[in-house]
Amino acid sequence: MKKLLLSCIVTIAAVTSFAADTYSLRSLFKQMPDSVIPYLSTTNRLDFLDFMDSQMKAEVTNSFGGKSQMTVLTDTLITIRLNDACTVDLLLLDIEGSPIDSCNCVIALVRTIGLESEVKETDAPEFYSVKWQRLESRPVLATSDRERLSVRLKRSNILNFLKDILNKD
Repeated sequence: MKKLLLSCIVTIAAVTSFAADTYSLRSLFKQMPDSVIPYLSTTNRLDFLDFMDSQMKAEVTNSFGGKSQMTVLTDTLITIRLNDACTVDLLLLDIEGSPIDSCNCVIALVRTIGLESEVKETDAPEFYSVKWQRLESRPVLATSDRERLSVRLKRSNILNFLKDILNKD
């Protein structure tokens, strides 16, 4: 009986430990401080998730009285159109070679500025720990996530660069 009880306790501890090290962007988004994206309150973020879960248009009235819309929600990517001129991408990215006993991921926040009809500019990403502490230096990302971030950064800049060239006659 003691062996059974002991094995149950060990199993529960292992599962709890594994769950603590596993993060989804959805759960991190719920915990995000309002100061990271001042446009969105905690209520706005929770409403976004509820609307997406219900397969409804995920649009809320933001803290500045305008409309913001979540357009993408996955375990590793969230895209939000804050207003007509600003889109934010949140990406959950793996860190290369991180120690086994610590968290192996970071959050990248990428802002893209510009109206649909204009050339857009993507700012350098801001990086946060999973506890939403801003990182001063850029972490070394796993190869696959470096490519994911690079594609996200270049996507709007390349398309808009080509659009700008084609429109110059």
